Amino acid sequence: MPELIYALICSDLIIDKESSSTSFIRTIEHAVVPELPATLPSIYFASLWDLESAGDTPFSVSLILVRPNGEDVTLGVQEIKPGGTMLHKMNFQLPGLRVEQEGKHVLAVAMKTDGDWVTKARLPLYVFQNPGT
Repeated sequence: MPELIYALICSDLIIDKESSSTSFIRTIEHAVVPELPATLPSIYFASLWDLESAGDTPFSVSLILVRPNGEDVTLGVQEIKPGGTMLHKMNFQLPGLRVEQEGKHVLAVAMKTDGDWVTKARLPLYVFQNPGT
């Protein structure tokens, strides 16, 4: 079964073409908006998966926004087909993420092989309204 090594939210990322090294620019855990609802600037969800024990079994990864009121919104789903690499970088760009409430939002990453979805990480994204900004 694939294993999640890391997951984070950042405002930008750079992947070096020669080395495949990733640089994460400004990690994000909160946003301040002048009014609600608001559209956040583009952000990235970045993750690294260990495929060593995955064999050749494909798996799917989903990214879900859980709003403060408990409502779930699926932001993206990607199917991964392991093939010759031990590690897999998976990044979702979230252009213009819409938020409608203050409070703790959660970006949840879940994985599914054959059965049900299993949540692997829950990353908080706090939204605060400050009319003076």
